[in-house]
Amino acid sequence: MTLISTRIPEDMKKDLKWYAEKERIGLSIAFRKILERGLQETKLEHALELYKKGRVSLWKAAEIAGLSLWEIMDIVKERRIPKPYTIEDAKKDIKAVLKE
Repeated sequence: MTLISTRIPEDMKKDLKWYAEKERIGLSIAFRKILERGLQETKLEHALELYKKGRVSLWKAAEIAGLSLWEIMDIVKERRIPKPYTIEDAKKDIKAVLKE
């Protein structure tokens, strides 16, 4: 595991302490959990943006976000993200799923 040191504002430290106490975990673990959650959300938003712009297929967006095709499909449906889906896109996605 890599060690990364950072400075945080005092109010953020208070919030981190609150979260750690709520979850009954140490500050380091709390910080890692929050960081992981933030990174997951950032990857998802990036993947969805690329998908909306038509720069990646739904399958590739799922891969970027670290999700299954079914999970990203649910998110796209929930958020009502429109995207013209071509036959070629479907063929690529089916081929990618069959490779798993």
